[in-house]
Amino acid sequence: MAPGERSLKSWVIESISSSRNQVVDPKLLSTTGREHLKVKNCALSILQVGLECSVELPNERLHMKEVVTKLKKIKVKLLRDMRHVR
Repeated sequence: MAPGERSLKSWVIESISSSRNQVVDPKLLSTTGREHLKVKNCALSILQVGLECSVELPNERLHMKEVVTKLKKIKVKLLRDMRHVR
């Protein structure tokens, strides 16, 4: 990687923490209003899990059981939130 270029991981970290959140493809967020915010938060939560799976030291990475648990919680939260939006 040339100096000044960022890795995909550092770009995702920076994008998630910024107010722009440009890491999620707008085509995936075809919803509007409050639905849009719920779906966007879900996508960002999934990306956060991905980042936790890719930490430098293998012994600090999530175990697959933890990953599955986190993803299921994200899914349940999205489904619950979407019911309340309608």
